[in-house]
Amino acid sequence: MMAAPYLAIALLVVGGCADAQPQFTETMVLGGKEVSAEVLNQGQRKFALYCASCHGADGSGQGAAARSLQTKPRDFRQADFKYKSTEGDALPTDEDLAQTILMGRIETGMPAWNGLTAEDRDAVIHYIKTFSPRWQQAKPEAEAPQP
Repeated sequence: MMAAPYLAIALLVVGGCADAQPQFTETMVLGGKEVSAEVLNQGQRKFALYCASCHGADGSGQGAAARSLQTKPRDFRQADFKYKSTEGDALPTDEDLAQTILMGRIETGMPAWNGLTAEDRDAVIHYIKTFSPRWQQAKPEAEAPQP
């Protein structure tokens, strides 16, 4: 009987944490694509749930769980990605990012998040792009030619 007030307080606290980041109110152009505020807010919620513990709420790669990883998580603010089909310092394609999320990188401690819906995964991909101004200034090049 007494658990109900505690449950209500816990829900308020958890709900408040999810809303701690400012909400997007306008469409953004990221990687040459228009992304609605609704999609960015969805991505922000899923990022907070699945990614922020390692990558940090600010995308810095310095989340609380990052301390225990031998390979430090990507700093999304730099928009410097290792696992991609594009050459040099070119931005990765959405498919590159999707594959990393779907398959993970076990050698780095990145789990496979294959339980995310395609819609949620795409929203996270677009949200990740908000951390670096590079995504507002450029778009990914075509995949590198295969030898």
